Amino acid sequence: MFFLAEASREWYWRLPGGCIVMSPEGWLIDHKGRWLLLFQTDSISSQQLPPVYMDKWNVSSVGTPNTFIDRWMVDQEAAIKIWKELTKNGWRKIEQQFGEAA
Repeated sequence: MFFLAEASREWYWRLPGGCIVMSPEGWLIDHKGRWLLLFQTDSISSQQLPPVYMDKWNVSSVGTPNTFIDRWMVDQEAAIKIWKELTKNGWRKIEQQFGEAA
């Protein structure tokens, strides 16, 4: 079962046994301001823990997505690990959202 926390626009998943897991969602920018990664949960998937799409973009001079580079589809566990590792290494979440497709 999943639900969307409206205030933060983050997806949460209730696992068997009651454990709640947050799905990475939104934009991360690298510490040098060169790359953006967009994490998007596949909201139409029928899986209990749907996959996450990760889109890589280069950044324009004004800090917006400029050129789409690549897309990966990863499972929830991998997405959480990647998100945690990136933020641990200087990537930061940006609150500005550029739409579902930049």
